[in-house]
Amino acid sequence: MTKAALRKTYADLALMEEILRESGLDWTVIRPPRLTGKPLTGSYRTASGQNLRRGLFISRANVAHLMLGVLEQPETIHRAIGIAN
Repeated sequence: MTKAALRKTYADLALMEEILRESGLDWTVIRPPRLTGKPLTGSYRTASGQNLRRGLFISRANVAHLMLGVLEQPETIHRAIGIAN
């Protein structure tokens, strides 16, 4: 039921990533699940090119930590990275 309810949202996200891929720009997509206001732990899982199984929540601080970290990693350019606790 949830999947059906979010079908349009996921279609929009797929379109956004397609537009980025075709843009000619350097980009990195971070795919977090539901964001929380919990503090930074620096402890989270990531996966290149996919979302993480059982990844339901992640703090905004941990997402920001990952985003800052990938800025200096050229191997993350043109990649989508899933993140979750």
